[in-house]
Amino acid sequence: MSTFGSTLGATSKKLFGTAAEIGRDFGSTTGATFLMPLIVGVVVVVLIVMIIFVALQMQSSKPKQFLRGPVDLYTPKSPVVIDRTATNSQMKGSYTLAFYVRIDAVPDMRAAATPLFTWPGVWNMDYNAAQEQLVWTFQQTRDEPLIAPRPDTVVLPGVPLQRWTQVVMVFEGRTVDLYVNGALIKSDTLSNMPPSASASITIVPGGIMGQLAYVQLWARRLSSADIGGNYVDTSDSQGRPFLGPAFFNALKNISLPNLFCPSGNCGTDAPAANASQTWEFPYA
Repeated sequence: MSTFGSTLGATSKKLFGTAAEIGRDFGSTTGATFLMPLIVGVVVVVLIVMIIFVALQMQSSKPKQFLRGPVDLYTPKSPVVIDRTATNSQMKGSYTLAFYVRIDAVPDMRAAATPLFTWPGVWNMDYNAAQEQLVWTFQQTRDEPLIAPRPDTVVLPGVPLQRWTQVVMVFEGRTVDLYVNGALIKSDTLSNMPPSASASITIVPGGIMGQLAYVQLWARRLSSADIGGNYVDTSDSQGRPFLGPAFFNALKNISLPNLFCPSGNCGTDAPAANASQTWEFPYA
């Protein structure tokens, strides 16, 4: 009887002990199942916020207008660089205009300035080949209706011939900052605000022989670090803009011969000339 009682006691202890352990495990597991969705939800919300933040940062760093090119400066298919819709909406008071230019030749090296760009009523940009300078001529808003103010001239040195160069103009209020290849070269303050005009920025054709590429426009003032980083991101080790593999550009002018007509005269009817147009070679 004592043996049976001791055996029953030991069995009951094992059963109650196992039930208690199962209860503790179930309680802990049940608690984890309530906390896990909350933790997952917090992680998902944090990831969504991070994705939105990165997307906004990338969107703000991208230019509002972009023209890859290259565009021929002497005979462009379309002279428009920035259309009037973009100038009206993106170039109000504060903007950043960046472009790559390669000037190969000008009609007259002795000319003080050869027209390159024009924004009618606001500013014109010319090139002085002898000094290797870009010259901006800014119009001014009239203070008096009967007296026309003299335009302001801003000269940017260090734009060489026959070499790709990135030029960046940062404009805010009356301040003009000019960069060459990511470095600040000239900073000037205008006498007055330029007038607003509903016009496109266009190339002046028939003057400068060269190419234009990677025209970028931001509706805000970029910092010096942003401009330097943009130059590194958009140019190769030789300072040329990324326009695609040069190997494929060289293949554009190559045409394959007709293997089924090696002589080149495979038409059904050969063209015949009049008797007066027939050439007689005296030494035949």
